[in-house]
Amino acid sequence: MKNLRIRILMTVFALGTIFWGCDSLIYKDLADCPQGVYVKFYSMTPCAVDSTFIGNVSSLTVFAFDEEDKLVASVTQQNVDLNRDFEVLLPVSDGYFTFIAWTGVDDNFTRQTYSSGITTKKDVMLSIKSTNSTAPRLSSTNHIWQGESSTVFLPAPKKTGSLYKHTTINLRELTNRVKVIVELDPTIKNFTPQDLAVAISSANGIINIDRSMPLNSPVLSYPIQNTVYSSNSVTWDFSMLELMTGYHNNLKISYPAKNEDVFNGDLIASILLRATEAGVNLNCENDFVIKFLLKDYCAECWTHFSCSIYVNDWLVHSYTTDL
Repeated sequence: MKNLRIRILMTVFALGTIFWGCDSLIYKDLADCPQGVYVKFYSMTPCAVDSTFIGNVSSLTVFAFDEEDKLVASVTQQNVDLNRDFEVLLPVSDGYFTFIAWTGVDDNFTRQTYSSGITTKKDVMLSIKSTNSTAPRLSSTNHIWQGESSTVFLPAPKKTGSLYKHTTINLRELTNRVKVIVELDPTIKNFTPQDLAVAISSANGIINIDRSMPLNSPVLSYPIQNTVYSSNSVTWDFSMLELMTGYHNNLKISYPAKNEDVFNGDLIASILLRATEAGVNLNCENDFVIKFLLKDYCAECWTHFSCSIYVNDWLVHSYTTDL
């Protein structure tokens, strides 16, 4: 019995050393005491009135950067549930830190390697894999999210001992889904929806850790996900990385048999920015339905198409194309 008591006392003493060894009220040498920041995640656009939680994601990577924007730590986990209670611990100590999180990066992307003290926020996070300047076919559920925390300060452990703080990251989606619809006016008798073709391209295939995009990246064509025809319309679905102004975002709808264009222009400047004025906020929406109402095609003279363009049911443009 005596030996058992001794063993219990030794165990209690050992545990006390572990749990109280970094208590600044008891010990003076605290320089090696562990510290860290617990990070939680939510999502909220500027238009939302409340936050939401993303739920299940294929991957999560969280970076910790110091006040010089140099990487000091990172954590990667696979198949996690980003619910209200989920959090990740980043083991950082003594300084000012910000945290950047990425979710949903899968085998369609090439990740870069990261080195503590070398990698910065402006380094490349991912590159979309491509073949012959064509991006892979991203699924409609293939969502990429990114966000950055506010700055967190941890004092030197030699002054405070072990200290753990908490922060949050607002994850914003970096993927867009675009549904392009062309509907023919009943007066058009000279061609059918099957006669039309569509192409979307963008130089948005490379994204840095801080969400910025390098300029002069290769222009990639995005494949059609799905095509649906009716008697007087055609619908094409696309999924792609984030559409940002200045990155050669082009939408082309053509009539190949006559080598003519129904529309050929900047997807953002010509259409989506006009939608902003009409009530579609690009900072709050990631899904866009772009509908072309096509009429007044002159098959004999081949002179023009007339189009009305709607984005998410908002009329943003009405024009005649001279060919």
